[in-house]
Amino acid sequence: MMYLKKLDVHGLRNLKGIQLLLSPGANLFYGQNGSGKTSLLEAIHLLGRGRSFRTRTLNPVINQEEGSCTVFGLLEKESITLPIGVSRSRQGDFQFRVNSQSINNASTLAETMPLLVLDSESFHLLDGGPKYRRQYIDWGVFHVEHQYRTVWQSFRRALKQRNSLLRHDRIDDAEMSVWDQEFVGLAEQVNNFREAYLQELIPKIQWVMSELSSMEGLEFKHYAGWDKTKSLADILVSDRPRDVLAKVTGHGPHRADLRVRFNKQSANDVLSRGQTKILVTAMQIAQGFLFHERTGCQCLYLLDDLPSELDLQHREKVGELLYRLGAQTFITGVIPEDVVSTWPKEGKQKSMFHVEHGGITPVEC
Repeated sequence: MMYLKKLDVHGLRNLKGIQLLLSPGANLFYGQNGSGKTSLLEAIHLLGRGRSFRTRTLNPVINQEEGSCTVFGLLEKESITLPIGVSRSRQGDFQFRVNSQSINNASTLAETMPLLVLDSESFHLLDGGPKYRRQYIDWGVFHVEHQYRTVWQSFRRALKQRNSLLRHDRIDDAEMSVWDQEFVGLAEQVNNFREAYLQELIPKIQWVMSELSSMEGLEFKHYAGWDKTKSLADILVSDRPRDVLAKVTGHGPHRADLRVRFNKQSANDVLSRGQTKILVTAMQIAQGFLFHERTGCQCLYLLDDLPSELDLQHREKVGELLYRLGAQTFITGVIPEDVVSTWPKEGKQKSMFHVEHGGITPVEC
């Protein structure tokens, strides 16, 4: 089992010197809007990803009276306690430490403490552009296929190099051919990893959907980023005049998508807002089940203001699934009764906290 058992936060938004002992099951936080509930989840995300899930820029995350923010946690993982620490400054400096060792990339944090977020922005997974669905797929592949990070980084370098050549006034055909060959080989590897993962994930999504809703008629189809009935090498050659004009590569895994259809139509066009929320929730929960099946570990779930996103019936079903999964879960909401009702009554491993003006106080459940 994997869970965060202790969390210390300093200098992050309005949170005031937070030191918490956490439950391995459900951790329930309630308080008025603006009290610091989402900031607490943001601190956990910073610990697991090195960045916020609310903003791309760092300065809003750091308290106005501080020059940096620091988050420290003790992670229980396979009966071993791992200290994890993250410090970020306004100048962009960072310190990441895992098990008292300095690390220089956020991907090691993500590998150490996998986590998934469900908040109001999560619904861009369906109504946003393809990049959200690529990120969704790549989260799963990254965590179950250890070679994927290296292949993906190599592909990104090949893409960057090819795009750089496309911006030259004169293109050396021989040099472009060399990079095309490199690009195609890596693109095929990226696509193979993604498709193998989706072959396992899509049935899991369908199963979770059957647990949450009676909605039928959903279909998922992976678009590789090019027409798979044709050779990518040939496509790059035929595309070159257009790529030169655009100065970017038009086909490849960086253009991939997971296309979701409902009754043969685009799901985003026909599903109601409530149905969309249920589907996206199912997609996120399915990843946790597949991650557990493949690795034997659980990921952490951060559910921000869940009572405002799902009705009671679906919240209870979500709580039941996460309880069965054994995932450590952090749930926020305004009304304590709404937050408590999300987690099954038989789930004894739970802690509750009142959040007010940046302070967090343990209370009886």
